[in-house]
Amino acid sequence: MGIFGTVVTFLGGLGLFMYGVQTTSEELQKFAAHRLKEILHSITQRKFLAILLGMVMTVAFQSSAATTVLVVEFVNAGMINLGQALGIVLGSAVGTSISIQLIAFQILDVALGAVFVGFVLYFSGKKQWKHLGHSLIGFGLIFVGMSNMSNASVPLRNIPEVYTFLSHLGKQPILAIIVGLGFTALLQSSTAVFAIMMSLAGQNLLGLVAIVPLVLGAHIGGTLTTLLTSLTAQKMDAKRAAVANTGYKVVAAALVFPFLPQFARLIQWTTSDLQRQVANAHLLFAVFMVIIFFPFNNIIAKGLNQVIPVRLDQETPLKFRVIDEVSLEVPAVALRQVHEEIRALGEFIYFKMLQRVPEVLLASKDDLAEEVVKAEEEVDWYYRHTMRFLAVLSQKGLTDEQAEECMNVQFIVKELEHIGDAVVAMVQLTKKLHREDLNVPARNWDHLDDLYQQVTDHFVTILRALTLWDSQTAAEVIREHPETTRTQRDLQFNFLAQSPQQSGLESRLRTEEKFRYTTLDLINLLYRVDEHTVNIAKVVMGIV
Repeated sequence: MGIFGTVVTFLGGLGLFMYGVQTTSEELQKFAAHRLKEILHSITQRKFLAILLGMVMTVAFQSSAATTVLVVEFVNAGMINLGQALGIVLGSAVGTSISIQLIAFQILDVALGAVFVGFVLYFSGKKQWKHLGHSLIGFGLIFVGMSNMSNASVPLRNIPEVYTFLSHLGKQPILAIIVGLGFTALLQSSTAVFAIMMSLAGQNLLGLVAIVPLVLGAHIGGTLTTLLTSLTAQKMDAKRAAVANTGYKVVAAALVFPFLPQFARLIQWTTSDLQRQVANAHLLFAVFMVIIFFPFNNIIAKGLNQVIPVRLDQETPLKFRVIDEVSLEVPAVALRQVHEEIRALGEFIYFKMLQRVPEVLLASKDDLAEEVVKAEEEVDWYYRHTMRFLAVLSQKGLTDEQAEECMNVQFIVKELEHIGDAVVAMVQLTKKLHREDLNVPARNWDHLDDLYQQVTDHFVTILRALTLWDSQTAAEVIREHPETTRTQRDLQFNFLAQSPQQSGLESRLRTEEKFRYTTLDLINLLYRVDEHTVNIAKVVMGIV
């Protein structure tokens, strides 16, 4: 095999390995999506499950980013405190070590068997088993890729430049740490880097003295992607967890560095197999971090709260209340956050807009009206950015159920935005009257109050329904809508049947005519709010 063939085989093996890891992660998330959603709802009563779930997620999904997402979700939901969350962050390193230990086994035959079983499950016809079957195929490809990389590494022993460079890493541990860090950050997969190290070690191209600093560097490099992503995260706890994750490994590496020879001898004592030594180096370093930092996690958490405080600046740009971009790594969590976000948006519309309609209409100045208009601009911002977030989420390979859920919340967000538009249209009518030095008469609003109360009561009911996605509560809105329709039609008929009083000047007749048609517009706008509320209720009930 020539150099070109060797390179192609090695890169092909690396590609199969990384595809296998990615496929296994994605398909296991789909397979466990429904169960994960249930756990996220029930874990508040059994907090210890958070730690167990964090460990299992790291092993199963091969994603420290996914683990970080879950950790932040648990903290923000009040399931665990930041100190406990940092314990899960430490545990995720051990979870990754377990995966690497598994990869170190020479089980190609078993892996090929897993591919066959996965093929059978994939074509079984059942959606859930398809995801499990696809994940088993990905699991098998991990070891096929490992085998190809190992075979392609054999000719490298005959290339003096490669052998010299790899030998030099053992003599320059700082350089080895930098290489491990840089290579891991480039591939964005510490597991892939360890697979390459095992392939090289299997052909005696890497010695233990080079393996140890490379492992330290790979540990640090594996946290950089999450750290950089956290810079744009909306939640402070996401930043704190990411900073702690990187900080743990940098500090631990600095503590181990002066004792690299002793650490290498400890690893050598565990096994004489170089490939297994790579896996053991990762595991021992992870365990070392847990021993060193776990007792002080609560103190570290307090320090992080001081160093990275919550921003209280009222002039900061608009941002999501609940949604965090990092959650896109775990669609089940992302969808949960979207549900919480739309509930928060609904409450914002109710308290900042809908509830203020009467006082805005009866006010003689535009100050209150401007506040409602400004609130609607915020609603528009949330609408645009939530729809963008959902568009990105829809490209993440969702299950059929998750894809349907994604479409449902898109529809609800759009309906909420329409409600905001209807409320602002009411306010604009008032502002138009104010420009002509006119106010809505209190008697006109008295006629509308019954309709307004029905509309707001239905909106409050649908907010309750969204909290637990309760179809029975949503059905109340649909059952009561015909009564609202009758109220709206009666009001329209009464105001249309009215004729202006003939006593007075022509200007007074025009003024009364304006009030009458303004009131008719208000009736229609209030009824439009109720129609959009009913549309949301239909989504919750599964009618739309």
